[in-house]
Amino acid sequence: VRKSRTYTTVADWQTEIDVVVYEGERPCVDANNKLGEFLISGCERAKAGVAQVEVTFALDANGILNVTARDKVTNAVANAEIKADKGRLPEEEIDRMIAEAEMYRAQDEESGQKLQMKNGIEAAMYKALGQARDRGDEDAQEQIENIRDWLEFDADDAPLSEYEQRAEILKTSFGVSVLMN
Repeated sequence: VRKSRTYTTVADWQTEIDVVVYEGERPCVDANNKLGEFLISGCERAKAGVAQVEVTFALDANGILNVTARDKVTNAVANAEIKADKGRLPEEEIDRMIAEAEMYRAQDEESGQKLQMKNGIEAAMYKALGQARDRGDEDAQEQIENIRDWLEFDADDAPLSEYEQRAEILKTSFGVSVLMN
């Protein structure tokens, strides 16, 4: 079995990326089992989100997982081999994790929506803040900075509806739409 997926950087000018491999059914890694990790160096030096690293997961007949990461521009490559007997969960634990994933599906889905909304609000907020600064509009800057403070200090515990309210403020007051991936 072989699957590939393309990932990107989260910070500007990154030339190294930590690749961490988990097994589990939940979208948040803290609820899953870490199998291994490795570092790929020599990645394209670019703005966040521009560099592309293709990670391929190949499971052989012996249960050995080979994970390979390759930068699509520089062709830098790194890999790891994860054996079935090292750090793997017993069948009962896997069954328990699957049951938990089913039980927490709605909560995980909302957490994912909140994270996407938070990232979208942050991008829209900085765009609106730049426009307000260019116009010299101090009232607008203060309103946008209030949204930034909410994101930093209160957003994690807020319901999705509060994220939607902040997105609506950015759209109606500042003409900046919140884009979600």
